[in-house]
Amino acid sequence: MTQIDTVKKQLTELRKKVNDGKIYQSLGTEVGTIIDNVKKVRLTKVNLATDDDEFLDTLNGLREQNHEQQLTDISDEDLVLMLSHIGSTNPNVRDKGVYFFFSELLEFQVLSKEQLSLSFNYLSQDEVMFAHILEPKNNAIFKRSFSLLLLSTVLYGDQAGYFFLDSDRLNDFVIQFATYMVLETDTRGFIKSNGWAHAFTHIGNVIDELCKRDDLSRADKLFLMTVLIERYKRLDTPVIFGEPQRIVAFLSSLANKNELYSNYLLLQLKSWRSYLMTKFQPQTESDWNLIFNHGRLMQTILVRDDFPEEIMKYVATGENFFS
Repeated sequence: MTQIDTVKKQLTELRKKVNDGKIYQSLGTEVGTIIDNVKKVRLTKVNLATDDDEFLDTLNGLREQNHEQQLTDISDEDLVLMLSHIGSTNPNVRDKGVYFFFSELLEFQVLSKEQLSLSFNYLSQDEVMFAHILEPKNNAIFKRSFSLLLLSTVLYGDQAGYFFLDSDRLNDFVIQFATYMVLETDTRGFIKSNGWAHAFTHIGNVIDELCKRDDLSRADKLFLMTVLIERYKRLDTPVIFGEPQRIVAFLSSLANKNELYSNYLLLQLKSWRSYLMTKFQPQTESDWNLIFNHGRLMQTILVRDDFPEEIMKYVATGENFFS
């Protein structure tokens, strides 16, 4: 069994306990143990597409047809070709190309229900979502991160009228996404000439779309929020490219839905502060990053000022905790 398979199995068992009501307060501790046991592996070569220029010609031709309202459908072959280039290090291909055009296809309802389903399957497969994820920082971050960005768009499309995602596929994806959050540690935002990586912003997009769904249980929403918090609080490189704002927007949305979520979030924030107390005399750059990542997130909560009162009071009391 691979390390990724082991994490999936552990999360599946933990998720069942949450949904069965067998675990609540200790959920964060158990998720944290799973995260802490993940081991990095050596760096391997990232294989990138070599036909970006040819692909851009094809893409620009399709976009021109779409802008002239002459594009009524797209072939499965062209769709898969497009999705296969989300890992490009060229932002004109990946971001301004694939992502923008995919969003246009969805907006103008060019994609069929079957093609949205095809896109979901392609983007959520291990080979895409977990590409080189256990290795040190590498160029596969673009494939991983932009698979999430497109998946958030696909999830929106499902709820906006396509309705292709049945309960079995949704359940499988909850574990797939939770596994991604456990494994991802690349916090880079804008990377020189390669443009945006932004994995943790895109995590915020996906978790927000999932937790808006009425067909996702409350227990699953607590489970996903916990995995996100436990991963975030262990990030020991700077998170400084707008990710705190996106994550906090999600936390605010969920906390304001129901007292259950706000009470649980408060519990997690208290646990987070206790965790940082072990770093009260930080000795390394990593220790300081843990503290300042937390501080930026708390400051973002204070600036938004739209959380339930008990959370706002608690965060305010710790505003200068590590200054």
